[in-house]
Amino acid sequence: MTMQTKRFSPRDYLEENPQVRKILRIAMVIALIIIGGLLVVMAIDVYTWDGFVARTSKSVVNGLALSMLLFLMVSGFFLIFGLCDVINFAHGAFFMLGGFMGFVIYLGTEALFLDSTLPFHLIFGANQFAMSLTAFIVSALGATAILALIGGGIEFFTVRRLYGNPIAQILLTVGFMFIITQIAEIIWGPPQFSYFITPNSQIAYFFMSGILDFGEGMIFEIYRIFLIFLGLAVAAIMFVGFRKTRIGLQIQAGIEDSEMVEALGTDIRKLFTIVFMLGAGLAGLSGAVLVPWIGANSGHGLTYLIYAFVIVVIGGAHYGRFEGTFFGALIVGLSMQFTAYFIPFLENIIVFIIMAIILIIRPGGLTGHE
Repeated sequence: MTMQTKRFSPRDYLEENPQVRKILRIAMVIALIIIGGLLVVMAIDVYTWDGFVARTSKSVVNGLALSMLLFLMVSGFFLIFGLCDVINFAHGAFFMLGGFMGFVIYLGTEALFLDSTLPFHLIFGANQFAMSLTAFIVSALGATAILALIGGGIEFFTVRRLYGNPIAQILLTVGFMFIITQIAEIIWGPPQFSYFITPNSQIAYFFMSGILDFGEGMIFEIYRIFLIFLGLAVAAIMFVGFRKTRIGLQIQAGIEDSEMVEALGTDIRKLFTIVFMLGAGLAGLSGAVLVPWIGANSGHGLTYLIYAFVIVVIGGAHYGRFEGTFFGALIVGLSMQFTAYFIPFLENIIVFIIMAIILIIRPGGLTGHE
């Protein structure tokens, strides 16, 4: 009779010794703080104090602007995943298509305003600010509505028949991602081409253009500051909507226990369609408002889909915590911008490094379970 020795497993050892696990986490946090402090000292030494302050302030503003856009996009991804239990791989394509829809609608609306045969010139006259502002609002709302209809149609005609079959759902949404991306490339070209509003505008003017110059290299684009407040405003509306409205409470309850919500008399299939429309609409809105900054590009679909997954995992939103999307978006947006200014060679991988560290410290993400 032979004796089998149990192989040592670090994971089993840490699970059996919670105090050791806690000490290791504290040590890792301290190590990260020390490394961060050393990086700050090195950055000050390289760029001088004034250069460091200027780069830091730009990183904060740009990072917050990007974070708010990512939050809008990932909120829709979270809603579809949380309530419908569908990992929507087409969500990045919705975001990308929202950018193109916003670009096309903006230029089309502007052309209508400038058409002398239509009465709009009597309303706006030579007021280019009013024209641009109105065209921007129309393009953002139009992109939101179009993507909401596309998302609702995809759910109603295809996804609805595959609930409870995750493999088929993944294959289906991946298929839609490739279809939408290919259509965008046929119409607007490959990812090498980006479309911006100002160079293509007939009036060559954008309502939120310009910069704020505080001296000492502290120069900020007004539109990026505008994006921060726009994102916070939409986030506040969403928060109030989910806490105070009937449909919002139903969605929250459905995320927690969809079977109980259905047993209480709510048409859960109808709720699924509404959530798909809301999620796709948010993706379209975030894509549309991104155009004046980064432009519309057929390569954005896959890129921002990856960011969506990272944000959901970092924030712990996959455990049903809505606030996890906000914290995850803040971490991803700020880390990307800080890295771009101070450690550019890590810009493309920093979010994955952060994700790995957070999952080691908290396997369920920031707001998830241990």
